[in-house]
Amino acid sequence: MKREWKNAPITTAALWGTEHRGPPPIEQEWRELCKQDNDTIVLWAGEWNRSGVPLGWVWAEMRVEEDEVQPSRKNPAAATPASNIERMLTPIAHEARIRIMQTMHDGPRSSGELSSATGLKGGNLYYHLKELIHAAYVTEKDGGYDLTPLGCQLLLTFASIAGKVVKDRGEEGLLVASDWKGRNQ
Repeated sequence: MKREWKNAPITTAALWGTEHRGPPPIEQEWRELCKQDNDTIVLWAGEWNRSGVPLGWVWAEMRVEEDEVQPSRKNPAAATPASNIERMLTPIAHEARIRIMQTMHDGPRSSGELSSATGLKGGNLYYHLKELIHAAYVTEKDGGYDLTPLGCQLLLTFASIAGKVVKDRGEEGLLVASDWKGRNQ
């Protein structure tokens, strides 16, 4: 089914704008706002219709100064403690855990369903589930397991980024685009 983007004027204007070539209008506007060192605008947004239940989120981080340059001001990449980033990424940075989360993509699953889908058995499955539960990416629910809203958001976000920047070249290995613009190659 082809989407009718004419019914999404805000999305269309922000991402594609008019027929001109070049960066999307929202990127052009942000480039005009970010004139000083460490000016930063980050927008993390999405909408997922997950088994008939809408899940939407918008998180924004803006650090744009209108006054003199403040050399001590750091952007989020430098200001956020590395340990906080590690705490968020470590639980999901394992192929088995990603497969578990992908299995719950459409909704809750029993341990038997998770085992069948992932090939993980007994203690190995429960070890990875425990790590995901501790991180608040998965919850135990009605005798089964399900993604939390944060788990849904992270799975969709990381999968979308990986789909754009990582290309599996078989035995040659993975190719990660070094330039975001290389996403269409």
